[in-house]
Amino acid sequence: MSEEDQIDDAEITFIGPASVHGRRRNDTVVMGAVQRRLEAMYPYQKGHWQRVSFEASAVGEELDLSHEALEQLRTCAYLMDIGMIDESIHSFVADSTESGVDYMQNAAIRRAVERHPVLGAKKLEELGFPRPTVMAVRHHHEWYNGWGYPDGLSGVAIPLLARILMVADAFVSITSERPFRSGCTPAEALDEIVGYAGIQFDPWVVPALEKIVTQKAHATNSLIDKTLDLAFEEDIEQS
Repeated sequence: MSEEDQIDDAEITFIGPASVHGRRRNDTVVMGAVQRRLEAMYPYQKGHWQRVSFEASAVGEELDLSHEALEQLRTCAYLMDIGMIDESIHSFVADSTESGVDYMQNAAIRRAVERHPVLGAKKLEELGFPRPTVMAVRHHHEWYNGWGYPDGLSGVAIPLLARILMVADAFVSITSERPFRSGCTPAEALDEIVGYAGIQFDPWVVPALEKIVTQKAHATNSLIDKTLDLAFEEDIEQS
């Protein structure tokens, strides 16, 4: 084990509830330790959790969540895959991704991966994280129609933070490069998510993402137009 791994282990193990070792839990340190470990174990996902945090926060703000809920959402985005640190899951996934195959198409690997929300929620509960954070991590793979995991919850029985994470995580995943596929454009990802509103995704949350992605596209187009207009004006002045 490298020195960096040992440091990460110490951070995850010993920064727990206030009563553990006389220290208060430092959420930022735990988030950083988890992100570094996940990126080391799954290097093709480098930056994934930061992007999910950004997109989830934007959706949460669009839905007018409270400041406390937004902070919990940002924390959840960094910690939602802490269960993937489990070596029994990582070994399955590592062997598959090296072959360039979508590991979720393998039933045995899929069953192993589907354990990660429960493992993650259990670890966060042990570390003393608030219940909304623990429940969001446990349920961030539940489908709106009840086809998800681990508990088959549906509709508003799924915690709101988990429903937002599901949408943000999917958007970031679809637009990202993976060993077994290329990333899609934001517009393509949005089309897919909108198509699954009411099935996989909360139909109340999806329009918030749609508005954000559309605004980004318009802002980009506006900047391009302004740049071209400026270049055209400069060309006229020089001629």
